Amino acid sequence: MVRKIDEKKTRRALRRLERARKAAADSPDDTPDLSEWEGEFLGSLEERLEKFGSAFNDPDKGNTDDALSARQTLKLREIEKKAKGKARKPMSRGNGFKRKSGASPPPRGRDIYDDLDTPPGPDASEKTEPPAAPEVRRAGFRVIPGGSGDAN
Repeated sequence: MVRKIDEKKTRRALRRLERARKAAADSPDDTPDLSEWEGEFLGSLEERLEKFGSAFNDPDKGNTDDALSARQTLKLREIEKKAKGKARKPMSRGNGFKRKSGASPPPRGRDIYDDLDTPPGPDASEKTEPPAAPEVRRAGFRVIPGGSGDAN
């Protein structure tokens, strides 16, 4: 299936590639130059745009009317920002699941002596009565005034 790409969109994409390459070359010394991969990426995009009019073929990767796919457009935008000196910073590795505060963590397990009335030790040998069972209340029904059966 051959796609028809508007020549204006192809030319616009080519101009954008050239502007990005030129901006990276003319950038001041404090901004980093394009990496080898980025230069190769721009070259391959330019080659495909000149040969086919579009730099991608899979319709799932972008709008079929555009010359660049969504990811290619995103990468080109990142390269343009890098050339201007506004490159995104790499993600930090983070601290994982470490605690942020200096407080000691609570104990992970349950203390088996928490349920006992008397502390463990020599006094625990005395026999104690088990606590009395709590009073059990039975559920019951009650009539609420204002229901559908009331004739008020």
